[in-house]
Amino acid sequence: MKQEPKAWYSVRTFYRWLTWENRPYEERVVLFRARSLDDALELAERESAEYAGENDFEVLDMMQAYRISDGDEEVGAGTEVFSKLHALDLPSNEFLDRYDSGPAHTDMRE
Repeated sequence: MKQEPKAWYSVRTFYRWLTWENRPYEERVVLFRARSLDDALELAERESAEYAGENDFEVLDMMQAYRISDGDEEVGAGTEVFSKLHALDLPSNEFLDRYDSGPAHTDMRE
C-alpha cells in the first residue's frame, strides 16, 4: 500500500498564561509535516500540551489548522502559513477594532 506523501500544515493554538500579570492570552501558529489534517491536529495537540507544561500555561480548547502545501512543495520565505476568512458584515475599522485586543506583548529576538 502506497502511503500518502506528507504535506505541510500550520496549526493555530491558544493559551492562557497563568503566572504572568493580567494572565494574557497567547496565539501560536506552528508548522507540522503530516499525512492528513487529523494527523496534524494530533501532532499539534501533543506539542501544545508540552509547550504549555514547560511554561505553566493553560491550553485553551480550540485549534485551527491550515494545509500549506502538497507533498514535497517548498515552504520558505513568502509562503502563506495561515489564512482564515471572516464572514462578518462590518466596516473595516469595526472589524479591525474587534481583533485589536489591546497592548500586545512581543518577544523581539536577535
